[in-house]
Amino acid sequence: MTRLDERRESSRFRRRQTRTATAIEQQFASNDYLSLSQHPHVLKAAKDALDRWGFGSGGSPLLSGYSNAHRELEEALAEWLDVEAVVLFNSGFAANHGTISTLIQTGTIYFDRLSHASLIDGIRSTKRRFKRFEHNRIADLSAELTPTAEDWVVSEGTFSMDGDRIPEQELRELQQHSKVSVLLDDAHGLGVWGEQGLASYGALRDNIRLLTGTFGKAFGASGAFVAGSGDDIEELIQFCREYIYSTAFPPAQAAAIQAALTVIRSDEGAELRARLAHNIDNFKGQLQQRQLNLIASDSPIQSWVVGDDQLVMLLKQQLQQAGFAVSAVRPPTVPEGSARIRFSLQAQHQPQHIDALCQQLDKLS
Repeated sequence: MTRLDERRESSRFRRRQTRTATAIEQQFASNDYLSLSQHPHVLKAAKDALDRWGFGSGGSPLLSGYSNAHRELEEALAEWLDVEAVVLFNSGFAANHGTISTLIQTGTIYFDRLSHASLIDGIRSTKRRFKRFEHNRIADLSAELTPTAEDWVVSEGTFSMDGDRIPEQELRELQQHSKVSVLLDDAHGLGVWGEQGLASYGALRDNIRLLTGTFGKAFGASGAFVAGSGDDIEELIQFCREYIYSTAFPPAQAAAIQAALTVIRSDEGAELRARLAHNIDNFKGQLQQRQLNLIASDSPIQSWVVGDDQLVMLLKQQLQQAGFAVSAVRPPTVPEGSARIRFSLQAQHQPQHIDALCQQLDKLS
């Protein structure tokens, strides 16, 4: 029996889910947290750029694929983040893997045990010594780091499966006694909370050497970026294989992302974040009343830990049959015994949408 045959017979066989035009009131599986994928300014920017540039970029960034639309987006992101430079990637996986494998050349790498697979794979590719620390126990590293070693800490800002956040004060205190550099992946935080949507990065700006983020969450698009010093970004442009040997994403995509960034930084963006925060509080309160095993999180990621792999798939199927799109997450994506239903809240959800979902949860067998 092959490995694939074994997977087919197990409870963990995964199938791609074809997305239908699920209405917002039934969509609780999307990472489009601010609902910007349908924002009129974002759509207009994409359409105007299509008329100007066409669809494809035509090549890799170092050949013919880098346009003024890409350059303007990088400059806008650098200004928002107050960094020297930004470079764009096709995906968050490529950004994380490529950045770590290209730039981390010294010391030991310490990473959170719940780090995203792209971070873990990038770390393994460096051939550096690495150590995994218990989730969000950054303070425990103080006994291992020395003032002279050029080590690295790699972590997410808002964690993609549990939805909790990096302990900011512990990271600041750690850097007072060591030369450790920090790579922060804030894909699920940027745009979603904090002043101008800067999330954990806004509080830790002076403590972060490299920031990675994606456009597939709050920006309502796809693609990713890396932000940092001019030298670090230039080294990625010159030596990162994930960047050099990939076709650049379309100029229309860059234009749409820049329009989304404008919304995120505006008063409307602040209103969307406030509306999203209200929806999160509403949903958490209703699930807590039902005494469901909910992981503590103030983010749009709300996870009901069921435990059993087969049961979690049954619950997802029942919710889908009732018209609600949710995610079922099983090992190895999450630790053994923590299979879960993962709900994603959006700014455009109305109270009656959340009420309807919670009422459906009451009907599950």
